[in-house]
Amino acid sequence: MKRRIKGKFQFRKPNSAKDRKYISYEDAPLREVEQLDPTPDNLTKKFLKVFLILFIAVVAVLAIVNIDYLTPENISHWFQYDLLGKTEGNGYPVRIVGTSINKENIALMDNNLLYCSDTSVVVLNSNAGEIQNNQHSMANPVLRSSSGYSVIYNSEAPGFKIISPDSIVYSGNMKNKIFSADIVQNGTYAILTYGEDYLSVLDVFKYDNSKKYTYSFADYYVNNVSLNKDGTGAVLSGVSAKNGGMISVIYILDFRQENYLQKYEVEDSYIYDIKYMNNGNVLAVGSRSAYFINVEEGSKKNITYDSRTLTTYTFKRDYGLILSLSKNPDGRDCDIVSVTADGKDGLNIVTANKVLSMDYKGDSLAVLFPGEIVIYDRDQNRKSSVTVASDSRKICMQSENDIYALGKSELAKLHPVREKQN
Repeated sequence: MKRRIKGKFQFRKPNSAKDRKYISYEDAPLREVEQLDPTPDNLTKKFLKVFLILFIAVVAVLAIVNIDYLTPENISHWFQYDLLGKTEGNGYPVRIVGTSINKENIALMDNNLLYCSDTSVVVLNSNAGEIQNNQHSMANPVLRSSSGYSVIYNSEAPGFKIISPDSIVYSGNMKNKIFSADIVQNGTYAILTYGEDYLSVLDVFKYDNSKKYTYSFADYYVNNVSLNKDGTGAVLSGVSAKNGGMISVIYILDFRQENYLQKYEVEDSYIYDIKYMNNGNVLAVGSRSAYFINVEEGSKKNITYDSRTLTTYTFKRDYGLILSLSKNPDGRDCDIVSVTADGKDGLNIVTANKVLSMDYKGDSLAVLFPGEIVIYDRDQNRKSSVTVASDSRKICMQSENDIYALGKSELAKLHPVREKQN
């Protein structure tokens, strides 16, 4: 039964069970079905308002907690790589982002491939998927990496960035131009700059970017720094003039002391690089010799090149220093030698080739020769090899089976094949 009210029909409840009929919503006009919806409109609106308020509150709390990380670079990274999921990758080789990469600006961080080109900081996974890709504006970027964090600084300029495997976590500027920088696993980092009243100044920062330590150098242009693995001390090298010649210096600092812990002078040799080993000793590579320092004993040992020319080198904090020394001025006929973190003689491999790059992992040494990568075992025998592009100039060893190679315009991932033993 139904009756007309104000020009429209409305169902009337039957007076008794006998008069009741089953009602099908399919038989009723749409407007009449909507009128039978038991949920009031004002209740739905109240629910939406409460939900919106809670959502805004959660977003505000997250923003306050992470205010230091809400940089334009990280917001862009989140949108592209977390929200859109741009990390799958299509495999190697892959073209580099930018026009060029300094061969020292490539490393492994958290077992992913990290590089800094002339335009961008890029981290790639094992399938060449982009974990991060952030532009920078540095004219002369230099990369220093550890497994958990890396620092990229603008050489001869004040700017720098701290990055994690998936984002830029801090961007800063020093008062003066940067000589060098370093960073370790716990996030402690050091920035070495020109001084205003001194020749060089070292500033050390905690992981939260608060200053931890400062040391000024008045007698030498100190231009290399390496932190120990805990970020509680550093080794530095520099240069000055003495009696018409050149003299280099090595400083060892303990951040619990105001004065330097140890100081060593080296005449007529320029120190290219220096590194604190994980066992607490120090190794340095110079133009004429390498140097080993036992910090605990306060002793220094020279490792001479025996009239050979240094062509390339690599530090491994858990192993030591590996050198390529050529018997010819053109860089051919290289001998590969190493000094362990304990100051002992290590490798001694004679080759007839030019060594372009080396890397060490576990008990295996990877060597890049023109057109070929060779893996040597712990007994210094050839274990495996693989052909590589002729423009390859730097390698990074993920394992003895996976080697990254930097070419002029692309990055390759190569898999050496085991050689037959005679």
